[in-house]
Amino acid sequence: MSDLHYGVGAYTLTEAGRLLGVSPATLKRWLFGYSYRQRGTEATQEPLWPVQYGPDQDEPLLGFRDLIEARVVRGLRSLGIGLPTIRRCLRLASEIVEDSHPFSTRKFKTDGRHIFLEIAEIAQSKDADPALIDLRSRQRVFKTIVQPSFVDLAFDAEVASRWWLLPNKKTIVLDPARSFGQPIVADGGVPTARVAQVVAAEGSVDRAARLFELRPAIVRDALRFEATKLEKIAA
Repeated sequence: MSDLHYGVGAYTLTEAGRLLGVSPATLKRWLFGYSYRQRGTEATQEPLWPVQYGPDQDEPLLGFRDLIEARVVRGLRSLGIGLPTIRRCLRLASEIVEDSHPFSTRKFKTDGRHIFLEIAEIAQSKDADPALIDLRSRQRVFKTIVQPSFVDLAFDAEVASRWWLLPNKKTIVLDPARSFGQPIVADGGVPTARVAQVVAAEGSVDRAARLFELRPAIVRDALRFEATKLEKIAA
């Protein structure tokens, strides 16, 4: 594995898949592209966007912003929007926002609806993909996918910088500037996986809380998050 970059975060395909509820194989196709044969000819599909670590890793890695982009893509796919449409949407959004990772920018958070409308207008003027033009009328994209995707994100400057992992709580976080972006307890930085291991070894939430000098409620939040990851794997 190549050297990790401070402040970028680092996630294997398996780790990212657990966080997003997406199979590692699907993530690999989205972020690293793939080859296939079509009518006896070898064809290549490019990545949806340039990944933060680049493609030349011993083991494919995602950065934190790659993770957030993939989270939005997962939501768009859940609405039945096809990858060719998402690919064109990402390309146009990247040009509008002037960022290779447009879905993880503050501008997309605050102005995503208008960006999608602008994409639809560009598509209309170029007589392009009808699915892109249809974004004009697909308000549910914002109500069910885009807007909720930003509720639990924090921003520094113009890009997403932290992801709070439990609804309506700021106890468990992904922060690319801490522990290479692994899930940690926000107060103290203990990895949630380590908390779960100690609770299992000690047989008690209270004993683990004393060892880590944490409130028992925070230890239970760490356990809740770890259980959520396992549910996503099983699904």
